[in-house]
This record gives sequence, structure tokens and C-alpha cells, in this order.
Amino acid sequence: MKRIYVCIGIVVLLLAAAFYSSFRVQQFAEDISDDIDTAMEDIRNSDLTGARQALAEGAELCDTMREGMNHLLRTQDFTELEAALRAADGHLELNAPEEAFGELRRAQVQVETLAWLSHRIL
Repeated sequence: MKRIYVCIGIVVLLLAAAFYSSFRVQQFAEDISDDIDTAMEDIRNSDLTGARQALAEGAELCDTMREGMNHLLRTQDFTELEAALRAADGHLELNAPEEAFGELRRAQVQVETLAWLSHRIL
């Protein structure tokens, strides 16, 4: 009987870990998506400083997730997303908003993929 309880306990722990992981990735995807949307809106309004601030916050979040939550996703996922955000920031620094939009669109696709993958975990 004790073995059954141990097995049930293990299954509960595994399910809790899966739900927590999915929740964290979803939360990360929403936060990054908000930063990307803010940056795109600021670019449309010619507020390059605000856009660069949103991109810096998003890149910092990617860096934090890569260092502390790499057990949830591959480190490469966070690195590629951070690179896209930093590339968009670099384009804005050079006053090239169209190129920044291209990088932000690429970043949006990566975020949507992350969100989709977190739904597929469960």
C-alpha cells in the first residue's frame, strides 16, 4: 500500500513541475510580447527612446530567464530571442526603424513558438 502512495506522490510532483514550467514559460512569453508590442508602438510614434527602453527590458528578461530557468527551455531559445531584441535595439540606435521592425517580427514569431510549446507540454 505504501508503494502506491509513493507512486501517487511522484506522479503529483511530476504534474506540479510540468504545470509550473508551463506557467513560467507562458508568463515569460506574455512579458516579452508586451515589451515587443510597446517597442513597436513607440517606433510607430517616433519615440525611439521609449522603444529602446522596452527592448532593453525584454533583453534583460531573456538574460534572466536564460541564467535562472534554463531547465524549462533550451538556452538557445532565450539566446536567440535576446539576440533579436538586441539587434532591433542596434537598428534603432542607427536610426533604422524598418530594420528594427523586421527583427521585432522575428522575435514575435519566436515568442509565439515558445508560448505554443508551453501549451504542448501539457
